[in-house]
Amino acid sequence: MGNMEKTIFRPIKIKEMQLKNRIGFAPFLVNPVGEDGRVCDKTIRWYEERAKGGAGFLMIAAVDPRMSEWHQHRRGLALFDDKYIPGFAKLAKVIHSYGVKLGLQIAVFGPAFVDKGMSPSPYPDEKHAKDRVPDLFEGYKPIKEVSVEELEQFELDVVATALRGKSADIDCVELHCAHGDATLHCCSISPYYNRRRDKYGGNWENRLRFPVETIKKMREALGEDYPILARISADELLGGKGITLEATTKIVVPALEKAGIDCFDVSQGSIYHAPQGIAIPLYYPRGCFIHHSAAVKNVTKLPVIGSGRIVDIEMAERFMKQGKADIIYLGRQLTADPETPNKYLEGRVEDIRQCIGCLAGCGRPCPINYDIQDEPIPLIQAEKSKKILVIGGGVAGMEAARIATLRGHKVTLIEKEYELGGMVGALALNPLMAEFRNIVDYLAVQMRKLKVDVRVCKEATAVDVEELRPEIVILAAGSSIILPEVTKGKPGIMTYIQAVRRKAAIGQKVVIWGLAAATLAISLADEGKDVIIMGRGSEDTLDKNDPFPRRVWVFRKITDVNLPRGTPEAARVSNPKVLTNITVKDIDYKGIRLIDKDGLNRVIQYDTLIIARERASNSSLFENLHGKGLEVYKIGDCLQIGDIKEAIWNANEISRKI
Repeated sequence: MGNMEKTIFRPIKIKEMQLKNRIGFAPFLVNPVGEDGRVCDKTIRWYEERAKGGAGFLMIAAVDPRMSEWHQHRRGLALFDDKYIPGFAKLAKVIHSYGVKLGLQIAVFGPAFVDKGMSPSPYPDEKHAKDRVPDLFEGYKPIKEVSVEELEQFELDVVATALRGKSADIDCVELHCAHGDATLHCCSISPYYNRRRDKYGGNWENRLRFPVETIKKMREALGEDYPILARISADELLGGKGITLEATTKIVVPALEKAGIDCFDVSQGSIYHAPQGIAIPLYYPRGCFIHHSAAVKNVTKLPVIGSGRIVDIEMAERFMKQGKADIIYLGRQLTADPETPNKYLEGRVEDIRQCIGCLAGCGRPCPINYDIQDEPIPLIQAEKSKKILVIGGGVAGMEAARIATLRGHKVTLIEKEYELGGMVGALALNPLMAEFRNIVDYLAVQMRKLKVDVRVCKEATAVDVEELRPEIVILAAGSSIILPEVTKGKPGIMTYIQAVRRKAAIGQKVVIWGLAAATLAISLADEGKDVIIMGRGSEDTLDKNDPFPRRVWVFRKITDVNLPRGTPEAARVSNPKVLTNITVKDIDYKGIRLIDKDGLNRVIQYDTLIIARERASNSSLFENLHGKGLEVYKIGDCLQIGDIKEAIWNANEISRKI
């Protein structure tokens, strides 16, 4: 069967709206926005890239029918006034030129997004209000109980916004009833957030009243033929405290269908209390929440949209054949590579940049795709082809080589290890970080396809540079973990990188020195090792540079944070043990001698001590080459210790100019 014959590339109807295929772009709050919340040229470019890339359906990120504080602070799109209609109409016209349908998601934002935000009812006490990961938030926001009059006005505001969208030639509208305290409609449905005792609370029928009334008024105003969708959290992942999958299938879906919904967009989670259902970290299996859309599909004949860390069209196709969804959102995948559908159809699967699940931006920026930002340096042919030497085959070095070759330069890349990938490739050897391999594999394939002269198992020296006689040298030699003086010459010492590359050499009793290596500690504990992770910082230092949803997962795994645990993958593991605010005094044959946070002397025995602390740039070669008539640049960790995004972007900023 050819790719075009696959289910995912077949048309499907939602009401009378026909989609050319079943690949959708989820509503992401990352699109560029113009002054005063207007659609601007950058907004249009953002959505046009995904339409041009082959998706059949795009959903505009949530529009609040008010000019809320969220819009003012985060500059979300606005449609609370007729003055915004021309911008949306212009966007719709561009998207339609590709045969793609455009939807408008409408959300009355809840307390999570708005200071002094409105909620169906105030939290009963401070403990409930702060039932979140400590110090990952800016602080507790006061909650204002929304009045009956305000709820009724919001219903009218949603209808007015939907009518403006329809008048702008947008093909459908979606009411956002998902993600816990992110939206007032989800708050109203959820027993976790709604403790009212009037007609809008107290039982399922009353808690559903606000969304049901809103949908009925939308249907009356928009007409019978205009498609109305609802995004729901099929499971808030709050256990029995919140919306459960059983309640969704038995109560919520029938009620919303009866109210006039034409399609269910199935998500999960609560933005602050269970964000792992919304922004799903790489630690979860791909497609791990598809059973939610499958359960909804089993109780309705309406089309169902499935989502949740689906980055592979073959996986999406399999889910459709299994009857788990009718349409699949490839949200983060279409931020990482908007051309994913077209590349798949053209048989260029190896050219697809697969999302790595890092959650560091998810659009603007996307760490693995420099072109995703608003104003990238254009990729144009160089005025003159030059001979370029790239030293270092990590993601920074390979990206620099890729861009330079595409611009017409002749590139040689030297890597001291036996394979490409550098530190990112090593990190991917940790099972919990395996998705990092996606960007390494993509770049390695491009090296081969572009015929870059790659030389591995070779540590470049100044003599090598002199022999190769390049016109430009790009130094991407990365960084090295610094070994504390107290560890030098002691047995059983490994760096993080050595540990993931030589796992067979790791003993049973493992101590990891460095609180930023929590995922390694968890991975080794899952394999049956006895693990202690320790450092001078506080508990909040655990994986401190990672995005919020990834840190939530870590906190759930190895701390006693008071937070609804939701999915079993985030359940507390029996070890590793976390030691904070410690000072290592010495290491001898008895073990690691340290002073703990209570000022007590302790000795910890170990088989293997893994160092995961500060790193230093490998830039010594730069000093040898600088001033010898060569044009020399440093990128990635060699320039400044950073992350994948900084490495990829450094590489582009240099390679697009030389």
